[in-house]
Amino acid sequence: MTTSVLTAPRSTLDEAPTPEVAPETLFLDGAICWHLLSREQAARLAVLVDGGADVMAVRYLSHHGRVYFRSAPGTAVLETTEQPRVVLEADGRTVAMHWSVVVRGTVRRLGSGSEILRSGAGALRSSRRGEKFDYFEIQTEQISGRLVPARD
Repeated sequence: MTTSVLTAPRSTLDEAPTPEVAPETLFLDGAICWHLLSREQAARLAVLVDGGADVMAVRYLSHHGRVYFRSAPGTAVLETTEQPRVVLEADGRTVAMHWSVVVRGTVRRLGSGSEILRSGAGALRSSRRGEKFDYFEIQTEQISGRLVPARD
């Protein structure tokens, strides 16, 4: 059985800095990246805080070119109002492959109950205890992904 994977246009790859890549690494196009994101719920979110970066685990929902997540009051995510650029990275695995998808964009806090309801973010469940009343949306500016063979 042959599997084919669509790759991103070369111009997209040239825009993002890329470290050395093994020849068997496949670059994924946006549609495949969004499909993979829709299959997962856990990711890492990087935000700028006090002149440095802070990385935190989040549970997310993705659809219509947007990513939604919740956060507890008082967390570093709220500081994104001053530095709204964020990066979200999710990864997963199939039987034979590992994949990684990176979303770069601007985050904003969802402002009303109707906006939260429309986004579907109200249905997100946290893996940690505690109230998480702050809902956020990442407006995607760039999405990229890679697929590499598993070496187990």
